[in-house]
Amino acid sequence: TPSGSRAAHPSSEENKKAAMMRQARILRGGGGGIADKMFPGYKDKIWAALPQSIREQQVKGANNAFEKHIAQHKSWQGYLLSWKSMEKSFEPSQKYRKPAVDWRRQMERGTMHYGRWYEGPNGTDYRPGNTHDRLLDVKAPFTEAEWEERKQHRSFDLMKFGYMCLGLFLAYRVTNEWPVVWCEERKPSLEDA
Repeated sequence: TPSGSRAAHPSSEENKKAAMMRQARILRGGGGGIADKMFPGYKDKIWAALPQSIREQQVKGANNAFEKHIAQHKSWQGYLLSWKSMEKSFEPSQKYRKPAVDWRRQMERGTMHYGRWYEGPNGTDYRPGNTHDRLLDVKAPFTEAEWEERKQHRSFDLMKFGYMCLGLFLAYRVTNEWPVVWCEERKPSLEDA
């Protein structure tokens, strides 16, 4: 009878509930660990053997953890959006801006004033055409005695140092003997026998 068959088979509502209680497994690295290879499907068997209340508790716990992260994100989003409206108030006011323009912008705008901020050497003030090249005489700030004293503390030339290290390395490689490994014990071949 139709009513008898209905009693024998679970209802569609019970099927939905049973389907919801199945736990999905994520298979990584070739289908799980060593235990999964030794006992295929052991997690499903353990899950099926657990009481319904424990399975429901596990699924609810996983869902609640997921929902908790979403709720936390929503709460943070509320704070951040409220602070976003305050950003406009942090914009610097024109009232307190720095009353100076850097020299590159002044040159581009054509407002650069070539004034002197201190007197240069030999009567120069660093205006165009009235400059002094300090590299023409590198000894200028020192007297001859000071220059001779400075020569005693000159830093070592890096190229000469590099060549010296390369020469030492090549001399080391040429003059040393390198061990050669010989196989003393040979396996007897057919010709030796």
